[in-house]
Amino acid sequence: MHRTRTLITLVMAGALLLLAGCAGTAELQERRGQAARVNVELGQHYLRRGELRHAKENLDRALEQDPDSPQVQAAQAMLQERLGRIDRADRHYRRALDLAASEDAGMLWNNYGTFLCRQGRLEDAGEAFARAAGDPLYPTPAMAWTNAGVCALKVPDEDEAERLFRRALEEDPRHVPALLEMLRLSAEAGRPLQVRAYFQRLRAQIRPTAEMLWMCHQAEQALGNRDEAGRCALRLKNDFPDSEETARLRKLENRGSR
Repeated sequence: MHRTRTLITLVMAGALLLLAGCAGTAELQERRGQAARVNVELGQHYLRRGELRHAKENLDRALEQDPDSPQVQAAQAMLQERLGRIDRADRHYRRALDLAASEDAGMLWNNYGTFLCRQGRLEDAGEAFARAAGDPLYPTPAMAWTNAGVCALKVPDEDEAERLFRRALEEDPRHVPALLEMLRLSAEAGRPLQVRAYFQRLRAQIRPTAEMLWMCHQAEQALGNRDEAGRCALRLKNDFPDSEETARLRKLENRGSR
């Protein structure tokens, strides 16, 4: 904690020095922009820690220093949402999008879509995610399509969500969040062969979670593959002994032994 406070103090001192001394208009503007970037970094640090008062101090200062920065406006939007000021947050997101350079627009549209989805503005959110995914300069369209699918589940519209998750996997067949969502949808729809396929694709990339192992066990049981079902069950109990899934599995085992 002391080290963090010391670092923050030094960074803030550096930001103040950026504005010191005589400078021409262009140079002063550049220094104010640099100071604003420092304050955004500090503000986001405090936001992550949940220290909203300190976050507000830094992000308000950044807004005074460089109100035409899309990064400053986007950071303000996140702050205002955390403060429960939804209309203000929306205005700052819109201002950030108005100011954004083409290489930053996709990321901002994705973030704005996530915000809209949280507010229950599902149709607007879908449009924002589509704008993000359709931006040729946005490096992770699979994430935008996945976010759109998660938002569609809130409607709820499982068919549309599945279409969007498949779209994400067309962009990136190894995109873990989309694979996880497809695994869940397949399990909920009672499609054990698809559960097996998505589980295998995920297992090649990440350590299986308790949820994944439970779905593997259920799918292999449905397919009559008792050996693989047993392996998933054993790993679930060994790796996640205190999980809800393990408790559910033990109930099934106890019921079957009576």
